[in-house]
Amino acid sequence: KMLGGVYGIANCRGIKTSAELGDICKEVKAAGHVPSVHGDESGILGCGFCKLWVTDGFADAGLGIEKPNFSAQEGADAVKAAGGVIENHYGAHAEKIVYINFVEGKTLEPDHDDQRFIVDAWAAAKFNLDIPKYLVTAAVTVEKLAKGQLKKAILVVPNKPPLTPQDVVGVLQSRGWEATIVKAADSPIPLVDVNPKGILKCVDGRGSDNKAMAGPKMLGGVYGIANCRGIKTSAELGDICKEVKAAGHVPSV
Repeated sequence: KMLGGVYGIANCRGIKTSAELGDICKEVKAAGHVPSVHGDESGILGCGFCKLWVTDGFADAGLGIEKPNFSAQEGADAVKAAGGVIENHYGAHAEKIVYINFVEGKTLEPDHDDQRFIVDAWAAAKFNLDIPKYLVTAAVTVEKLAKGQLKKAILVVPNKPPLTPQDVVGVLQSRGWEATIVKAADSPIPLVDVNPKGILKCVDGRGSDNKAMAGPKMLGGVYGIANCRGIKTSAELGDICKEVKAAGHVPSV
């Protein structure tokens, strides 16, 4: 579930033309999803997000969002021409809460008798969007549609939420370390693409007789996986090596 269907991707990227919208539909299909937009019983402007976007309703939001060069109908025509679906909603809005879902590959289903807005935040990451901007746009959309009466959200996270960089800094500082966070572009050592021919190797910083250094770095190479899982036998270690190879890396110690 994304803002306005595929419009949410287009809006966040700042696209202007129906041709670009069609390209996004092709991208969505290639990613394994069915692109769509919607209207309702009032017509194609029945999508509140679409209406705000094409009528410059985000101009006062401070997000730098500009309206596209196409109308709601032209947008729908472009989506349909690209193999997408034009959905039609019925009834009045009665959402009481917003669900923001971070569990990748999972979603929630709408219920007309118990309405909620659903935002799959992981999908924004999948399509390389500016996630903070996207989520603020979602909040602004809800505020405008609900005339400021709905400002309540539930964030759904994995059962074991991933650590944030701030969490890691806190753990290290609690042990007397000095730790700082830098953006990828500001890393003192440049990042390189992971190469499938590079070995999944130990974090050891010394020189090596193996020059395939562009693989992932883990404690002791594959031993880091084995240790964290508590495995005991060499047979289990062999299975981990097979798992690493299936994931596209070269196991090593």
